[in-house]
Amino acid sequence: MLTALDILNRLLGYFNIQDKAKGKAFTVVAFGANFFLLYQAIRHLRYPGFRVAGALFLLAFLVLTYFIALNFIYYYTDKRVKWDISPKVEQLLGGNPQAMRAAEQQLAQGASTGAASGLFDSDHILPTAIELSAAQQTNLEALVQTLLQQGTLSLDYQGLDERAIGRVARQSGQPVMAMGAPVELPFFSLQAQGQRLVVLGGLNALTPVELATVTQVGLMPAAAAQQDYELAAAHVYLTGGEVMQPGRHGLIKQMTPYSLTVQLAYTPKVTVTP
Repeated sequence: MLTALDILNRLLGYFNIQDKAKGKAFTVVAFGANFFLLYQAIRHLRYPGFRVAGALFLLAFLVLTYFIALNFIYYYTDKRVKWDISPKVEQLLGGNPQAMRAAEQQLAQGASTGAASGLFDSDHILPTAIELSAAQQTNLEALVQTLLQQGTLSLDYQGLDERAIGRVARQSGQPVMAMGAPVELPFFSLQAQGQRLVVLGGLNALTPVELATVTQVGLMPAAAAQQDYELAAAHVYLTGGEVMQPGRHGLIKQMTPYSLTVQLAYTPKVTVTP
């Protein structure tokens, strides 16, 4: 049985397969290989001198059958069972609770603030309302695919399983994004096009595309804000995509449109008197 699982692990190691897909494959192989233990138990129980060994083989078969059944429920259905002792076993075996807690905190934290467009006084940064046209939404979707191909963006929930994701969702009371916290774009800028304020973004300054139109800055319409203030893009975060949120029977996976969270820095315009 262990040989079969080791061979499968080595084989799957040659492919870029997510942990849950590997778990499904291991569960199927373990289900078949586990009957070798049953065969050994029956064979040893037939002879008086080997019945103790046979009883141990039978006990091992029953224990592994329990965990294999849990794996089938976990990997192939959306159900959960009350008599799942896997978390306690994982804790007894050590696992890596610190790494898991760190990953959960990373998944639950807010957007990290970088300096992609300079450093700004937090007292002079305002939230915005934006709109995405069909063309801008297409540009954003294409940028997401590019970020995935470049390895800048990952959609694996920080490598956590559904139990950990469920804990994060319950603690935050919000859907959990596959990307984790909102991701700041590698490059972004704000461009005034007449009365419009357009957000540009991309991998770098050589490949910017239109991603959104700012309609409101703080409590002011974008056109009025342009008249009174010098504006610059302080932070532009990618949000949306695949999310998980608690449902009646476990987690519900949904696909939401990708969007942006845009924050603008401002300073009052200097009026020159003749």
